[in-house]
Amino acid sequence: MKVGMIGLGGMGKSVAECILNAGFELTVADLREGPVRDLVILGASAASTPREVASAADIVVASLPSNEASEEVALGTDGVLAGTKPGDIYIDTSTISPRVITSIAERFSQAGAEAMDAPVSGGRVQRKEGTLTVMAGGEASTVARAMPVLEAFGGRIIHVGGVGAGAATKLINNLTMASNMVATMEALVLGVKTGLDLEKLRDVISASSGGSRVFDMMVENVMTRSSDPPAGSGAMMGMATIIKDTRLAADLAKELSVPLYHGTATEQAWRAGEARGWADREHWALMEHFEELAGVRVRPAGL
Repeated sequence: MKVGMIGLGGMGKSVAECILNAGFELTVADLREGPVRDLVILGASAASTPREVASAADIVVASLPSNEASEEVALGTDGVLAGTKPGDIYIDTSTISPRVITSIAERFSQAGAEAMDAPVSGGRVQRKEGTLTVMAGGEASTVARAMPVLEAFGGRIIHVGGVGAGAATKLINNLTMASNMVATMEALVLGVKTGLDLEKLRDVISASSGGSRVFDMMVENVMTRSSDPPAGSGAMMGMATIIKDTRLAADLAKELSVPLYHGTATEQAWRAGEARGWADREHWALMEHFEELAGVRVRPAGL
């Protein structure tokens, strides 16, 4: 089985490396030369366009930053569909709107091929080890045929429903995460303003009903890591990503006439960071906004 990978950003490059490590013949493409060169050194072949990738592969995986990018890569003049053969599978792992992958799948079906969504979740360790959580959306037969490739980078693969179900699941998950992040920042600010010992507050919440993995991660980031990426590097989980994901989740709710009281407030909190020009910083930079509103400082000096 020959595999293609389009989009070699923070997540896509790791997925490509896992696919190579699993023994698949891999062809890659990206707008940047650096990541492509790195994968070629590891044994991949390079292509100039998504169309070329599709021509060389049976299954093409994409990891892209936006709805617009997903549509262009899949359906553009030199897109995947233009090089797809009957029976091929296109897997979009991007965090996008369900309507986008549904529309893409319809076009692939008309060409005798199949498309599915398979967004992923996990941190640096899971990316490196190939143990990401995969939210697969598509026909059961498509998911079954794609499973060997999904297993190359996924430790837990959950078939959540038909095409678009994976994208919807990812947006709902990320909105939940983003809401927990905002709640954590507000809790820390309130605790400091009250005069509480922050470490003791952390210990109590972590061991009580208010605790969560998101809480623990956010406190660790806020208290020990700078929100400014190292020179020459991008953010590992930048605010721009959360701004985009909460916006897409809010758009989905609007399409379905679902009120989001807390979700809308969460989206606006992250947009406040965007308005301040912090989109390229790590997401916990938003703590500075809450600190200023309350007139306190939670972060240690120097961060």
